[in-house]
Amino acid sequence: MSHLKCECSGLSEFISSNYDKRKFGTIVNEYLYKKNLTTTELSENAGIDRKLISKFVSDDHYHPSKDTSLAVCIGLGLNSREARKLLKLAGYSFAENSRRDLVVLYALDAGVCHISEVNGYLKELGEKPFKE
Repeated sequence: MSHLKCECSGLSEFISSNYDKRKFGTIVNEYLYKKNLTTTELSENAGIDRKLISKFVSDDHYHPSKDTSLAVCIGLGLNSREARKLLKLAGYSFAENSRRDLVVLYALDAGVCHISEVNGYLKELGEKPFKE
């Protein structure tokens, strides 16, 4: 049985040049500041409990669900480019074969920043709405 040797110097270099050590909560805090929003406003816009927001902005090890991540993108009023970056940090992406994900992308680029409006689009198309 042969074992492949790891080119550790190449691997280390690859990781150091591609690794983003920022956490989801850190980026959310940056956007809150940049967009002059409070956590209360984010909570209302995203339909997410303030305790959950407090948890992910203060706990570097908290891993949000995709729905929570999408709701945060909406609540922050991100555009699709910003949302793709934030989702990527959470380990998710927009699925091009998901009507629900495409509705969110459309809404973000249309400037929608409240979950109830996105839910209206989703319900119109017979897709699962977000919890509010």
